[in-house]
Amino acid sequence: MEERSITPGIFLLTAVCGVIDATCFLALGGVFAEIMTGNLMFLAFALGQGQGIEAVPYFLVPLVSFSLGAVCCGYLLRTPRRGGGRRHAFLPVAVLVAVAVVLAVIWQLQTRSTEGMVIVGILALAMGMQNAAVLYHPVPDVATNVMTLTLVRLLSNWSLVGEDNARWHFRVGSLTIFFVSAAVGAALVRFGPAAGLGLALILYLVALPFLLKGRSPADAT
Repeated sequence: MEERSITPGIFLLTAVCGVIDATCFLALGGVFAEIMTGNLMFLAFALGQGQGIEAVPYFLVPLVSFSLGAVCCGYLLRTPRRGGGRRHAFLPVAVLVAVAVVLAVIWQLQTRSTEGMVIVGILALAMGMQNAAVLYHPVPDVATNVMTLTLVRLLSNWSLVGEDNARWHFRVGSLTIFFVSAAVGAALVRFGPAAGLGLALILYLVALPFLLKGRSPADAT
């Protein structure tokens, strides 16, 4: 029986990131839960344009939560575990996304604005953990969020510049999945944030068997 690969799970995480970031930016306050480069830029813009201290928390919440998630996952990855080892770091991410979905449903039913930033904080915490976990199980040329680097690798290794670009389909796959998932997430915003986050949770649950049991290139080292 052929051993399952972790690669489909990582591709699904790319879709999760696209949906979550589209939902957060368009429906939960104009910030990202996973693209920290964007949040850093927005924070710099707010400070540079003199928007005042009241604008800072909107961008600090995801930045701090994401950082905390990365730290927590780093601790989990270094804690010896049986029957899965480092793969267990993906499980808390699924739990956090599920909590965010529940809060989003409650928020929509009660139409309160205060929960929006709480949801972003929870999702950023989850995405910080997810990104740290992926670092320990990388699949070459399959990115979950850094599409700039993926695009550079695709074009700079193009056959027209004398490279074979043997893994071009992985790079194109990452770019396409991220783009399409973000577009789908944006379309679902019309039904409220719970719709997009619900889809992200479903994608994550589908990805979990690959993430927990699939063979990673790092397993061979």
